[in-house]
Amino acid sequence: MAAVAAPSFEGLAREELMQKVVELQQGLSELSLKVDTVKGENTQLREDNMVLKDYLNNLMSKVGRMSSLGSMAPSRVMIQHNPDGAQSVRVNDHIGELTAPAMDD
Repeated sequence: MAAVAAPSFEGLAREELMQKVVELQQGLSELSLKVDTVKGENTQLREDNMVLKDYLNNLMSKVGRMSSLGSMAPSRVMIQHNPDGAQSVRVNDHIGELTAPAMDD
């Protein structure tokens, strides 16, 4: 962190000193609010990460109990002939379109 030179208050009138003190207090208050906001966001992100971690652990546990997973040959999907060689399917607005490869018989 770079060192910040302390401002010089020598030679300032009492009123100017009071104004500088008020400005510095306001700056400190704003920084304190920012720190509190970031702490709150950090806490929320940590909680979200814990939820996601639990979800993934549960999901992986369930997948691990699927004994036949990956042991059978995949079934051939029947896709209607498409001159472009693939069939596009709209899944949803978030995912968009998925394109299945054309299968040669």
